[in-house]
Amino acid sequence: MDPDRVRTVVLADALPPAFEAACLVRCTEVAGLPGRRRPQQALASPPVVAPRGVLAEFDQPAAAARLTALLTGLGFPARHDVHSGGNRWSYDVQRVLLPESRRAAATAMMATAWRQGRQSLLDATPLGGSSPRHTQRLALAYTAWRAVLLAGGRRRRTDRVRVHLGNHDLATVLVRAARLLEVRAEVISRPGCLMVAVPAADAAVLGAPELVSA
Repeated sequence: MDPDRVRTVVLADALPPAFEAACLVRCTEVAGLPGRRRPQQALASPPVVAPRGVLAEFDQPAAAARLTALLTGLGFPARHDVHSGGNRWSYDVQRVLLPESRRAAATAMMATAWRQGRQSLLDATPLGGSSPRHTQRLALAYTAWRAVLLAGGRRRRTDRVRVHLGNHDLATVLVRAARLLEVRAEVISRPGCLMVAVPAADAAVLGAPELVSA
């Protein structure tokens, strides 16, 4: 895949990692989503302004590391950087940086991958179990859930695992992806965000078993 060529279609081999990258960016952006877990700064402190080249910010280092690895694998020179801030309460912001000269191509690639991946997952056309399209659809389902379990404000309760989102489209995709993986998911609305919940006993099926035990 030529990373500098703006494509109207993401090729099949590149679609799962590109779609996962798009899901990660949709979980949390530089502008921030409602409910970000960051201490409030004192009123006298100036706001933190993200520098040029910041593609996304996360609370969890694993999410930033994953996006960096995905973009690097797709041919983009991404870099993981940690910004520390706060006065009385300190915090770290996990940033994924990309040269401005490559940002447009990366953003276009992820936008195209999101459209293709979403269309594939929401398509209700029956597919045979051995069909390459079915295999890719399952891969996309796993990658969507892996992204949100890393970056979507995960919470575990006794009987359920919840991910907090600010994006209705992503919530719809997650419910469909869970159904394809034979897991029941439900959307719960809260002021400022959505939650998608799955039974804790089934969460390990969704592609990141090491994450759901924490």
